[in-house]
Amino acid sequence: MSKLCKLAALVFGLSAFALANPITGIVYQGVPDAANAGDSLNMAATLPSAQFTVGVGGINFQSPPSSYTTSAFLGNPTFINQLNGFAPNGTADNNEVVLTGQIYLDSGVNSFQIGHDDGVVLTIGGGIGNVVNQPGATSFVLTSFNINNPGAAGLFDFTLDYAECCTAPADLEFAFNNQPVGQVPEPSSLALLGGGLLLGVLAMGAAKLRA
Repeated sequence: MSKLCKLAALVFGLSAFALANPITGIVYQGVPDAANAGDSLNMAATLPSAQFTVGVGGINFQSPPSSYTTSAFLGNPTFINQLNGFAPNGTADNNEVVLTGQIYLDSGVNSFQIGHDDGVVLTIGGGIGNVVNQPGATSFVLTSFNINNPGAAGLFDFTLDYAECCTAPADLEFAFNNQPVGQVPEPSSLALLGGGLLLGVLAMGAAKLRA
């Protein structure tokens, strides 16, 4: 494969990431310290728990006004590995949600937003560390923040801990440029993005061949 074709393939590959690879989660019910998203006791193996994959809407969860349940809050995912009497339609109160995945960061400063009711803790791998540490119970808070990547652009592991307590509502949003992290773009948008970038790549390649 030529260098030009490899570059074109890379462009399509990056556009398909839509900011993050598939994100997986574990939700724990009846946690002992729901007012502290940073408490490891909320992730005990003896608690009711289940695993799920974040849907196409990305990390953008709100409990419907009429349905304050674990399943409804998380967008009614398919739960697997249900343990210790996990109840999908049980209350969202006193739940801990742990989301893990990879997110693409440019070299230098990357600007994000996180909204939550209640506590959140966000940690990025690759030596970046803890970038949001607001673990306590709160009404809805929207925070803009920067992630500084001192190295090369690429994919970085992340962990987002969220604790829900103190009755409804439940709310968790993690966004870049107002797009939820992990959101899958519309096929038409993806085609336009990939096509536009590919045309640019091909134009650069043609210009180099003419030089």
